[in-house]
Amino acid sequence: MKIETKYDIASSVNIGAEYDKGVKKLFKSKEIIVPIMEMVIPEFEGCSQEEILNCLDLASITSDEVVSDAPVSETDEYRIRGEDTELSGGSDKLIRFDSKFRIRNPKLSEKNILVNLHIDLEGQKSYTPKNPTYPIIKRGLYYVARDLSSQLGVATGKTNYADLEKCYSIWICLEDVPVRLRNTMTEYRIRKEDVLGETDEPKEDYDLMNVIVIRMGEKSEERGIFDYLNQIFAGNIEEIETYSHIEWEEEFKEDVAMTMTGFSDILVRRSREEGREEGREETTVKFIWSLHEMDFTDDMISEAVKRPVDYVQDILKKDAPQ
Repeated sequence: MKIETKYDIASSVNIGAEYDKGVKKLFKSKEIIVPIMEMVIPEFEGCSQEEILNCLDLASITSDEVVSDAPVSETDEYRIRGEDTELSGGSDKLIRFDSKFRIRNPKLSEKNILVNLHIDLEGQKSYTPKNPTYPIIKRGLYYVARDLSSQLGVATGKTNYADLEKCYSIWICLEDVPVRLRNTMTEYRIRKEDVLGETDEPKEDYDLMNVIVIRMGEKSEERGIFDYLNQIFAGNIEEIETYSHIEWEEEFKEDVAMTMTGFSDILVRRSREEGREEGREETTVKFIWSLHEMDFTDDMISEAVKRPVDYVQDILKKDAPQ
């Protein structure tokens, strides 16, 4: 990427629309997705990141193309396909997914049988949306239900419920999380409860809709999903790499730095609202060093963090933060 292009991108980033745009871009990157799958999805327990990566069709998580709800043709049955990022059928409401893709289910797939997981990954800025106000879990349940129903298309007139595959809707909520709920992760799913007698139906026949809500909060001292996501939102590339062990593309590193400008500002505002001005300074300093280590000029860094050039130069004269 040309220096002029880097400069243009750095100068154009802001909190509003760029926040949502940045979230969608990151959540379509294999370097970010794979560790999330490893730490959040039970089906990948015990799998290495390379094994998880091998389950992904890279094209399915990078394409923005909107396709129909028609069922998959038989010619595609042995590959992981790109998912619709928008769903609309009949009188149903149109919904848009931040990042939607398929990934092979290692627990159920066999040599000649492919069983997919359908993943919807959502970056939610506010845990308590306004105008209208609604619980995030209800939106998540609606999304996962629509995702499941979309697997039975209307184009061919065929309905085979045996073809339905498990869906996950994962919501990462950054702001407006009540204190008692911060740094919590909850999974909502369908489970079987025998009322009279005992049954032994296969779990995979009814365990088809799962919603996972990740509520961010204070900086976590322990390694894990909360620390990983905090490092992403702070733009700490070196720390992100300690979680993401697959090979990174150089272009992706540049994307992370540019996208993180908006996230960094979000964290600064949250720190200020909670009366922790030191959080603002720490976030800015780390972001400056991240850009510097990627060979951005002092002028470019100044534009990205909205600080004078001499402020940036003073920071870089000191030791890099640990």
